[in-house]
Amino acid sequence: MKELALRDDAGRRRESRERGFSMVELCVVVTLILVISAIAITSLKPAVQDANCDTAMRQVISQLRQAREYAITNRRYVQITFPVVAGQPEIVMTQRDDLTVGAGGVNPVLSTIPIHNPESFLVFPTLPDTPDANGNTAAIVFEGINGGPVGGMLFQSDGELVDGATFQPINGSVFLGLAGQLPTARAVTVLGGTGRVHAWKISGNTWMLF
Repeated sequence: MKELALRDDAGRRRESRERGFSMVELCVVVTLILVISAIAITSLKPAVQDANCDTAMRQVISQLRQAREYAITNRRYVQITFPVVAGQPEIVMTQRDDLTVGAGGVNPVLSTIPIHNPESFLVFPTLPDTPDANGNTAAIVFEGINGGPVGGMLFQSDGELVDGATFQPINGSVFLGLAGQLPTARAVTVLGGTGRVHAWKISGNTWMLF
């Protein structure tokens, strides 16, 4: 009986060892999991970056269209500016009451939207201009002027985008991207006579409508 008990105990220990994992096997499994995770993260990074760039572009499009609609609905001049505050690019929408009620107008800021990180206002010198051909000498170009005309860029009540000094329709472009990374290039163009907004995304060296 004792001998049988010993054999049974030895068999259970052997079976237990066979069912378990050795330390080497566990290390191999953990290593494989880490390698697969690293590959997955590396593969997803371009997609995440692409989505961030699209988000920044959509913010610009949305603000331009909102400014136009607000100007039409409320019969006001609405100015669009593109400041960079403490390194953070923004798009600001301001109601120009001074142009409708006189010098005493308050000119309230309607909205200030920070551009989605890590995108910034940026033009790639090696890329061509968009098919709308509004100029690409700078990240912000309106009326062929870097940064826009002195009088500013304003939507008026008929939906046109005009020079704030001459009130003549002007075209413009806003370029975005990450320095040294051409695939992140985005552009938003405005046709002054109609106020229509176009979005562009780079594909190789060609601008494609978004």
